[in-house]
Amino acid sequence: MEKWERWTVNSEIPDKLYLQALIDDKDGLTLVFTDAYENTYTFLFDGLVLSYRNTDEGTLIRTLEHLYKHDDPDFFGDWTLFQVTDSSYLKWLAEESTNIYETVYNIQHYVFLTSHDVIEVLSTEPPTLIS
Repeated sequence: MEKWERWTVNSEIPDKLYLQALIDDKDGLTLVFTDAYENTYTFLFDGLVLSYRNTDEGTLIRTLEHLYKHDDPDFFGDWTLFQVTDSSYLKWLAEESTNIYETVYNIQHYVFLTSHDVIEVLSTEPPTLIS
């Protein structure tokens, strides 16, 4: 069963962020967020990103029901950054790739949960926070 855990990159990052841009280019996968005061927080995945997806938050009914059932709504309702263990997304990737990456890399499942988007990233390295 999937387990979502709060992920704290830096104590200065506010609990709640809002997606401004998702950029996939030669530099890597860049996610740009703002907080309620329009401060910008940029995360760069410049390591090996094996997969990512951006889903409208309102379509993830089953996932949100699971979170409500197993966690206090305050646990995820006012928080943006998560890591997922026993991830069904990671299991899907392993099946699709016939496990070629799992024996070589420690792949992590990162989630950015906003009021409109759920961005999930399967990466061998955590992102770098760019000021």
